[in-house]
Amino acid sequence: MSRSAILALVALASVGLAPAGCGKSKPAAGGAPAHVDGTPHTDAVLDAWKSAGLAPNGFTAVVPVPYLAAYCERGAVAGVDATVCEYTDDGALDRGQQQVKDEWARAGVHTGVVLRDKRTLLSAVDHELADPNGKTINQLIQTFRKL
Repeated sequence: MSRSAILALVALASVGLAPAGCGKSKPAAGGAPAHVDGTPHTDAVLDAWKSAGLAPNGFTAVVPVPYLAAYCERGAVAGVDATVCEYTDDGALDRGQQQVKDEWARAGVHTGVVLRDKRTLLSAVDHELADPNGKTINQLIQTFRKL
């Protein structure tokens, strides 16, 4: 058997040995990002958007986690870029929210919103002008507020 075939088998075996479950509710060894208890999780936000008829697309965990958050996912909804972050304390959330606004000011963002629910922060920005009348951003906000 060739060396590349052996390596392929080892890789497949490693995948089969990986523990089941998502493991997002508890911090993993090595400080991997984990959901924060007591605040809406990103999964709940995405599920709420889907239930409201929106189609979140490409949401993945952001590593390293930005904006002083404990956990963030970034993706898009109908062309609007969205980031949902979970925080362990209000001070970090306040500083993270300011970092988002500062980043947008440097980038010249004209259409964006930052909104919090408990210790979860939603930031949505229309970089590509895909939502000229603000309908999608409004739906994101209204659904987020209901969590």
